[in-house]
Amino acid sequence: MKAWALVAASVIAGGLAVPLHVVATPLSAAGAGAFAALGLVVWRWSHLRSSMKMGTRHAGWPIVRPAMSMGLGLLVGLGALAVIRLVIEPAIPAAGARIAAAGALPLWRRAAIIYVAAVGEELVFRLLLLSLIAGILVRLVRRTEQGPSRRIIWIANGLSALAFAAVHLPAWSAMGPLSPGLALMVLALNGVGGLVFGYVFVKHGISAAMWAHAGADCAVQLIGPLTG
Repeated sequence: MKAWALVAASVIAGGLAVPLHVVATPLSAAGAGAFAALGLVVWRWSHLRSSMKMGTRHAGWPIVRPAMSMGLGLLVGLGALAVIRLVIEPAIPAAGARIAAAGALPLWRRAAIIYVAAVGEELVFRLLLLSLIAGILVRLVRRTEQGPSRRIIWIANGLSALAFAAVHLPAWSAMGPLSPGLALMVLALNGVGGLVFGYVFVKHGISAAMWAHAGADCAVQLIGPLTG
């Protein structure tokens, strides 16, 4: 994804993230664009570019890569949905409450939520946080010329995935008391998703990570309510 396209996508996500308002909407959009620009600076500083394997390009690649990434994310989301419905929800009924709440929203609103989450959360937890951790570790072990080792990448990915999982706890607690079992479920499922998105980001870039995230959210936001 070109830098200008990432900033533009982020501006749109920022504008959609808040209720339409003459002041709040443009401020949120501008802030998201600036955050994307900062994330690109941190990513370049991290030396993660040296570990990226873009693969062979061909005429259809701009279509193939997003489809493959979104398909991978959809599989992750369907797996999480199956675990919630078949394993966790029978023991912890609150696990299905958030999915049911999503089903009550109009389709356009769910699509906007998917877009904002895919762009915004990947900016924060992959482009910025994962890159920042990797960049710090690279300098601590003096690998700035070689770039991040596989161990550094997985440490950065694991820490960013843990933060990604933890930030979802408040939204679930809003549905009701957050029991230890439900908290562990939220951390585990979102942590696995975070690891997958981080892996996609390191190998194929932020655009692919956003498509993968969108695919996972489609499973929960669009397919999930149909399974209740």
